[in-house]
Amino acid sequence: MSNDPIYMNKKDEIAEILLNRPDKLNALNAEVWQGIIELFGQAGDDPDIKVVILRSGAPRAFAAGADISEFPIVHATAESAADYHDKIRTAYNAISNLNKPTIAMVRGVCFGGGCAIALNCDLRYADSTSRFCIPPAKLGIAYSLLETKRLSDLIGPSRAKEMLMGAKVIGAQEALSIGLATRLFSPEELEVETRAFAENLCRLSQFTI
Repeated sequence: MSNDPIYMNKKDEIAEILLNRPDKLNALNAEVWQGIIELFGQAGDDPDIKVVILRSGAPRAFAAGADISEFPIVHATAESAADYHDKIRTAYNAISNLNKPTIAMVRGVCFGGGCAIALNCDLRYADSTSRFCIPPAKLGIAYSLLETKRLSDLIGPSRAKEMLMGAKVIGAQEALSIGLATRLFSPEELEVETRAFAENLCRLSQFTI
């Protein structure tokens, strides 16, 4: 296992990109946002990779959201704030624009920016411990239309408003029922089932996919 806050493992034709800040529940700092950009870029450029799984290297959380402890630094000036948010948008685009299937494998907490990166994947396979929340209303911050549109497209504008305005925590079963989670498994099944579906994608027509 790597000590890097985000890293990639490649096995056969599947790449796993792992969030790896267990002491911070994988809170996304500037280094992780940059790592998303670089690693998804590498996966896109590697002709041997057919599927990318985005997952956690920690057992308790997919990602707890942006690392708010660095906000005083990244928001110190208007220029640094603009650079920081540009990096986040670039990271989202690196995931959503990848020309290969992407699967977010979600365990535990999937909040804020963690929920956003999962939403930018093609599929979200979750286990019964997963919880989803986007809490800007608790933090006194605003998300752009770009950051909220994908959620609205996926679960509908009414449910998206409820989730955003109320900072509502969505449990695993509800996430499945509203389309936030694509599939739901037991904790023991999640990795096996995610990997099995990824392997099946590798056997299918890459032109069609």
